[in-house]
Amino acid sequence: MRSKIVFKLFTLTTLLCVFILTTVFIGQTIFFKQYYANQKINDIQAAMDRYADDYLQNKEDKYAQQKLEQDFYREHNTWITALDQNGNLKNVDDFYVEIQLERTKDEAFADKTIRIPLYYLLNFEDALSDDPPLEPDVPIGIYGIKRGSTVVPYVIGHLGRFVPNPQGTIGALDPYELEQEQENVAYWENKQLKKAAGEYLSKWIGQNSSGQLQETDRSKESSPQSSAELREESKVEQAEPVEPASSPQDIVQLIGTVTAVHLPNRSEGSNAIFTNTLFMDKIKDFQASLLLKPNPTMDQSIQVEDDEQNNIQYKILIKPLSIDGHRSYLIAMTSLQPVDEAVQMVKEYYVYLIVFVMLLVLLASFYYSKKIASPLLKMNQTTKKMANLDFSESVTVKSRDELGTLSENINTLSDTLHKHIKQLQQDIEKEKQLENTRREFISGVSHELKTPLSIMKSTISILQDDVAKHKRGYYFQALEKEVDKMDRLIADMLELAKYESGTYQMQMESFYIDEMIERVCASLTLEASKKQVTIRLALQPFEVIANEHRIEQVITNFLTNAIRHTPEAGVVTISIKDEDNQVKICVENTGEPIIIERLEKIWDRFYRGDTSRERSKGETGLGLAISRNILELHGSKYGVENTETGVLFYFHLRKNE
Repeated sequence: MRSKIVFKLFTLTTLLCVFILTTVFIGQTIFFKQYYANQKINDIQAAMDRYADDYLQNKEDKYAQQKLEQDFYREHNTWITALDQNGNLKNVDDFYVEIQLERTKDEAFADKTIRIPLYYLLNFEDALSDDPPLEPDVPIGIYGIKRGSTVVPYVIGHLGRFVPNPQGTIGALDPYELEQEQENVAYWENKQLKKAAGEYLSKWIGQNSSGQLQETDRSKESSPQSSAELREESKVEQAEPVEPASSPQDIVQLIGTVTAVHLPNRSEGSNAIFTNTLFMDKIKDFQASLLLKPNPTMDQSIQVEDDEQNNIQYKILIKPLSIDGHRSYLIAMTSLQPVDEAVQMVKEYYVYLIVFVMLLVLLASFYYSKKIASPLLKMNQTTKKMANLDFSESVTVKSRDELGTLSENINTLSDTLHKHIKQLQQDIEKEKQLENTRREFISGVSHELKTPLSIMKSTISILQDDVAKHKRGYYFQALEKEVDKMDRLIADMLELAKYESGTYQMQMESFYIDEMIERVCASLTLEASKKQVTIRLALQPFEVIANEHRIEQVITNFLTNAIRHTPEAGVVTISIKDEDNQVKICVENTGEPIIIERLEKIWDRFYRGDTSRERSKGETGLGLAISRNILELHGSKYGVENTETGVLFYFHLRKNE
């Protein structure tokens, strides 16, 4: 049994620990990354909603908006900024070029000065170089997307570098020439928007049977891409017709002269959005999608997109806003690199952790199994002995947990069973004694009644036969005497049975024991004088608590018994002694002592110390048995002992204080 329970506990504990360890490992290496990403996105979405409320409250304060962006990055390690309806940064006005348009076929832009943001066309580091990319009074050509009265450029360059393409339309710089003179060409572009425009035109051309742009009042305006690029991109698999955000007529060419250039210095732009190249690329992608791709309806909910750069996962979040009736956007980008690094470190760390934990699990499981099994084995041994009625051993488990409580309960059960079984054995023994007493009682009653009945029967026969008529009075007296004896015997038997029934309740009261003893002695003076017995009193006034009538009966029995066993001219002494909260009543008579073997038997019913005593003395043998029961019902200590001059009977009563 020992090996079984230890092995079971060891196996179950080990398997449980291994299961927990495996679950934790799988959760951290597989599910933790997704949980982290979802939790972070939820937090950022909630933060974006709060940011939107703060942004709307500070929509006119550029510096407050920049502080909101910085605080957002510091709290969530996430870049965020606001875009206008064309995808331009809303709170950046220190990185632009102003151009005076000179000739255009679009009357909306004729002789108009426009401001073009440069953060989509120039790298921030290039803008800070010693050789400025743009200077005032330089003629410049622009290709861009027309949106109302504004234009979003995707290519700008010195006007002299633009050449016609083979289609007869105005095109961008010749690709071959760019390759040969890359360092000398003043040419800047928004690659994402340019690529999207090229893909859009390729799809649009493929959807027209002529392969040419449809004739309109702007049919001579063209894409900034070369014919070679258009021919190459026209090979792209044809998509199903969609309704674009722009039409070919919205792709325009503008020519003008630079009138002002504003470039940020390093201290001003070190914390600006356009210093983050990766974030700017995602903003450009969104702008290209916004301007040239199909324009799905965007509700106010936050859209989340996945992106990956250099094996690092990013999340792009876009939230539409409505400001003064115009559509704006909040765009945020956050990196999942920390969790990727953490997961990778966990995988490497678990190699060492698993070895250590497995060793610890084995040791802990073995110790745990032994610790749990030891008290259980002890309990098993103890309960086996209890089953065989051996209650000599107890469970010694000192822990304060459930096992300790169980061991205490087993010990309590053992003690209780032991007590009950012992009590049962005592009851059985007592029942045997009662049965023996019952037999003795019946035998004694039969013997005690047999003699008076025989005497009465013979006396009645003599009276019936008229024998000795002159003695009729004598025989009637003898008959009356035997009837009285039988009456006393039956009364004593009934009283003794009442006391031994266990249902009799003594009614206690207070009285003076010395006064009662004097009354009893006065009533027995005549009987004592017949035997010339002197009764001496050594009394003190004490008030006791007891049943006065029954205690009087006890004293009468003790005193009568003493007078009967005192020789002529003997002395019976009755005394009262003070013992703390009790008094001791003693009845001592002179005469022969009682044999030691008979001292305990004199309290039994029908017991006579002198077997040769004549029944004519009137003894029933029940006086001391009745006295014993009365004293036991009082809870009184009693006894009998031999003295130097005779025999002493005594009992105790409680004083009334």
